[in-house]
This record gives sequence, structure tokens and C-alpha cells, in this order.
Amino acid sequence: MLFNFSSRFLIAFAVLGLGFFAEFANAETKVIDRIYLIVNSQMLTRSEAQDVTAAMQAQKSSAKKTQRHLEEQLMMSLVQGMLLLDRAKALKIEPGGKEIETRLDRLAEEQPQLLEVYAEEDLKEQLVRDYKKQRVIIREVDSKIHVESREIELFCEQQLRKDRKVGLAQILLQGPDEEVQEQVTTIRQAFKSGVPFEELAKRHSADSSAKRTGGKLGTFKPGDLLAEIGEVTKNLEPGEISNVVQTSLGKHLLYIYKEEFAEGQNCANLSIDQNTKYSNDLYSQKRKAILDTYMNELYACANIEIKDPGSTGLPVSSSLPKVEKKNINCQARRVMVIPQKKKKKKKKVRK
Repeated sequence: MLFNFSSRFLIAFAVLGLGFFAEFANAETKVIDRIYLIVNSQMLTRSEAQDVTAAMQAQKSSAKKTQRHLEEQLMMSLVQGMLLLDRAKALKIEPGGKEIETRLDRLAEEQPQLLEVYAEEDLKEQLVRDYKKQRVIIREVDSKIHVESREIELFCEQQLRKDRKVGLAQILLQGPDEEVQEQVTTIRQAFKSGVPFEELAKRHSADSSAKRTGGKLGTFKPGDLLAEIGEVTKNLEPGEISNVVQTSLGKHLLYIYKEEFAEGQNCANLSIDQNTKYSNDLYSQKRKAILDTYMNELYACANIEIKDPGSTGLPVSSSLPKVEKKNINCQARRVMVIPQKKKKKKKKVRK
């Protein structure tokens, strides 16, 4: 809807979490500071936002990104972290003293140099923020994920289908759209009446080799094909003709005449290791979907204000993604955030 949350959420956690300290042990202290970003009840200063920017730039990435993309990524990382903290405040999530002390001890053991650079109170403050965000996700996302044995079996079958090899045939069509559409209608009618796809390819395909091969291209994994064709082939059932697929070569009608699956795997009788793998993969898939929806709803219903970044180079308000509130009940979301007061029972008056 708005953005793919999962990858950016990991970035936000890495930047705003303990990794932030490790990357910026020698960061310069900023003397003058102003509010830069407001998200509901949360506020972020310019210097804090600049620290996050520097952390993101320090992360190694092979992907080339435009300045616009980097600004949007930064803004989403900032907003997502603040949305989680705002939600933690609404849910009254607070860590116990022992919890933070334990985490601080672990941090001192794993990265002792941080205690030489940062004050203990600053580290505790960051650990508290991390704790709150983690608890929100556990409470409102992870608690909703359940993986049943039947789901694992079906997921296994889906994965096997994705990894299968298919014998693929095609009818290549070329010419004006109206003419192609007429051909498609004729082909489908003939196929329904029992004419084999192989025969139809010999009659109608613009591929000169089709008269000899019956349109058969060979056996492939969907990932080995042109992206447009591979995407359709993933979900195409044997014995069915696909919708028209457009590529630079023309328009294609695809047909699977056989399929080959990996040997030695029975989804109804998985080994412990196989069951664990598919269970974890399915859990991750579900978590991503729920997390995306959850963060999109928080974002769509949030009050977000970007102040003038001045000469900091920080993104301006145009870097925020467009908000779509369609099918999102923000009133219900606010009711969920603010616990309703318990109604006082009226005392019965004795007569």
C-alpha cells in the first residue's frame, strides 16, 4: 500500500539500535539543536536525524540508489521508529529496571568501548527505546502469527511448485491488437473443443519453428525465463493456456505440457529439519505481511510534521510517502490506542 516495511524496518532497527553506537563512537557533539520531526507524541531533533543519516550512509550496500530514494528511505526509518515509540507510549509499555541493567551488562561485555565514549544514562536511554519498539512488535504483530501443520504442508507444496521444472510451449502472436485478440479467441475456442495445443501452435504461431516443434520450447525453471514469462509460468497449471503475455518479442500464449519436481521430498511426511525450515519460512512470510499492514495503518493514521531542516541537508516534507487511508478505520485505530475508561457501577439505593 504505502511501502514495503520489512526491509526498511530492519534498517531502522539497525540504525536506531545498538549498531548506532558502534558506528558513531566518535561522533561530534552538536551545540545548537532544533526540532526537526514530529510524529504524534514523539519529537526528533535535527542532530538526532543527522546521526541516523550518517549511520545509513555508513552501511555498505551494493545497490545504487538515487538521492530521492535515500531521502525516502531515511524518512521512513525515522518515522517508523517514532511510530513504534508512540504506540509503546499509548500501550504504557515500560521496561523494568532489571531488564535494562541486564541489557547494559550484556552490552558492556560485547562492546566495552561504548562505555568509554558514552555516558551510562545515554546508553540506558537507547536501550529503553529499543526495548519499547521490540515489545510493541511482539505484542501487536508476533502474537497474531500462528503456523498450523496443514499450513506447513501447503506451503511446502507451493515452494516445490516454485522450484519445479516445466516443459513450456508457446504460441507467438504478432500484429495489431485487434487482430491478435481475434486470434486468441479462435485459439481458445478450438482448445476448449479438444484441439491439442501442439496443433494450435503449428497453425497460429508466428514462430517459424512451431510447425516442427508444436511450440515446445524445452524444459526450464521459471527463474531461467524472461521475467514476464517466468512470472506467469510460476502459477500456471499444466493443461491450461495462459493469458496473453507481452514481451519485446511479441505476444505469447503459454502452455505447460509437463512438470518435474525435486525427488525425495514428501510434503505430507517431512523430516524434522524440513518441517523446521518450512515452518520458519512460513512464519517469516506471515510476519512480513502482518507487519506491513500494521505499519501502514499506523502511518496512514499518524499526524506527521516536518519542520524546516535549515542547512542540515535533511529531507523536506516532500520525501514522505503519499498516504492512502482507503479501507483504514483511523477512528478504530485511535480507540485501540487509547484505553477506554471503565464505567463506574452505580450503587444501588436501598429503599
